[in-house]
Amino acid sequence: MNEYIQKTKGFNKFNICNLEKLFLPLAAFFLLISTALLNVFVLLAVICTIMHLIYERSFSDLISKKFMLYGLLIFLFLAMSLYFTIGDVDSIISSLKKYIKFLYIPFLYININRNKNSDLVIKYFIAGGVVVLFMSYLKYFNFVDLKPIYDYYNMNLVGTITQASVFQTSIVHGAIFSFISYLSIFVAKRDNNKWLYIFSALCLINIFFMNDSRNSYIIASIFIFLIIYYHFYKIKYLFTTLSLLVTFFIFLSPISENLIKSMHDTNKDIKLLIDKNYTSSIGLRTLWLSIGIQNLNDEPILGSGVGSYKNSVQHFLEKNTINVKHDLAISNNPHNEFVSMSTQLGLFGLSLYILFLYSLFKEARKRYLAIGAFVIIFVSSFFNSVFYDNVFGLFIVIMLSLVYQKNYLE
Repeated sequence: MNEYIQKTKGFNKFNICNLEKLFLPLAAFFLLISTALLNVFVLLAVICTIMHLIYERSFSDLISKKFMLYGLLIFLFLAMSLYFTIGDVDSIISSLKKYIKFLYIPFLYININRNKNSDLVIKYFIAGGVVVLFMSYLKYFNFVDLKPIYDYYNMNLVGTITQASVFQTSIVHGAIFSFISYLSIFVAKRDNNKWLYIFSALCLINIFFMNDSRNSYIIASIFIFLIIYYHFYKIKYLFTTLSLLVTFFIFLSPISENLIKSMHDTNKDIKLLIDKNYTSSIGLRTLWLSIGIQNLNDEPILGSGVGSYKNSVQHFLEKNTINVKHDLAISNNPHNEFVSMSTQLGLFGLSLYILFLYSLFKEARKRYLAIGAFVIIFVSSFFNSVFYDNVFGLFIVIMLSLVYQKNYLE
């Protein structure tokens, strides 16, 4: 009887361990497909890691890197700012829920390290990218109509989803596929997989020719130069290098109608801004930046507290006559992580976030995957509140937990 019980325990432990190894890979797979499943599998991975740490009483290595410490401090001080925040209850709860992702990083890092499943996470992540990219091409060329799915799940993405983006906004779609393209080159070269070179090229075509996101154009352009620098600078890779350069300049040429449209929209936004009309993408970001600077001037040291940005926008618009649609301007998301941090936590919080970025960069130098993760966070922080966005934030958290593993930093 005892032998049977021992075998049953061993069998259950074996199944649980195998299942746990799949949580984060499955989260990576569903990243661009299902936000609900993404959240579920990330939480399962975090909870399992916490249970292991409690059972083994091994919390000493929880904060193993400096950027994890800075992330922990950012969330801790956001929580402490509840004592003086001017934010409303909904904005406070929303902000804490968004920025709790900082706490996920050490747990997911340990989860990958324990399960030795980093390659599996990458494999599933690329597999999910293949599925979404295939659907993106089908949608772009009108082979499928996804509107019934959008209507059924009440996906209110009007104005943020383009002909190429599938289940996420064009900004998230473009930024994540920029990294998928970059990552695919790494795996293709490591595993001698020529198909991944083709897949990477198809990702870039999707970004530059089909998707509409200026943020992703910048990220993808930097990634192209990094790919050349790290992988194709030797004589034997001369053909590939020249091909990438030619492709890059084609993206910038009049052949790319998508880029022409983007340049036209940018010019239109700038003209509206010159006329003091802030109802445009660039206009709104300029307005939110101005409000952020005003907030920092009003509360320079500790800021106005967690979830305070929305109320600060309302107060600013009440005091000033601004040509902008208020329903678009009044938001708790300033689409700039530096503005978000400085408004909520002042120069103290802004310094913590800069230290967070610096620690990422310092450890990432001359490491292909880590420098890629740093680039996407650094660039996106100027155009989006990186951790405030649910999917984009979880993507960042998973990638930081993955690419800063010891085997990818050697």
